[in-house]
Amino acid sequence: MMDAAGCRTRMTAGDLEFLVQALGEDPDDRAPLEELSRDPEALDRLLDDPRLFARLLEAPALLHVSPWFFYYVLVRRTFLDHGIERRRAADYVGALLSYHLQKRGDRPRQGGGVYLVDLVHAMREARTPWDAFALQTEIGDVALWLTGLFPDWVYYRRTYGRRPVDLEYYEAMGSRSWSAAASSETAGRLDLGEVLDYMAERFPLMRQALNDLVDEHLHLAPRPGSVSGLCRQALWRVTN
Repeated sequence: MMDAAGCRTRMTAGDLEFLVQALGEDPDDRAPLEELSRDPEALDRLLDDPRLFARLLEAPALLHVSPWFFYYVLVRRTFLDHGIERRRAADYVGALLSYHLQKRGDRPRQGGGVYLVDLVHAMREARTPWDAFALQTEIGDVALWLTGLFPDWVYYRRTYGRRPVDLEYYEAMGSRSWSAAASSETAGRLDLGEVLDYMAERFPLMRQALNDLVDEHLHLAPRPGSVSGLCRQALWRVTN
């Protein structure tokens, strides 16, 4: 299970400096932006600025910002473009991407990855409500991470491999697991029930939003042939 804290509480002074420089093209604007960035509500509005998304993607490879800042801004803008407006959902998913990409590298099972079936089996044997909640949230997290960032891996295994499961299978598993976790007492104590329920209802749309982010802007794994990529996009396209 991930740490319940999201991205926005982990942003650094360097992140805010990048934000001020990116949005303050006129040097006279930078002092007011610095002041605004100290207020949480104003900072949320600044993080929503489409120019910040563009500046991050245009920046050099050696970008001195935290992964929490980078993925929150990218996920938040992508979610807004798909009608997913709850900030806590972007906060949660941005932290999810930061956690898994730092821990596991650029391939689904690299660096200690697990199969969902392993988590489902462990969840059935959970001895405490906390263990059950942790495993339910992890099933949802891993399902979104796999289908959102590596849809071509799922498509390849479905089409050419020995795993006759598609994105809908992972979506259903992830949605059910987050929904079950949301209704638990543990979720209430951690103040995660509302966001988990919100995301469970929108799992396919969130998956599609992340697919578009990867297809259009990020390169996290070897790309398939153009025909396979187009087939996957056509077969599993979700619209809001």
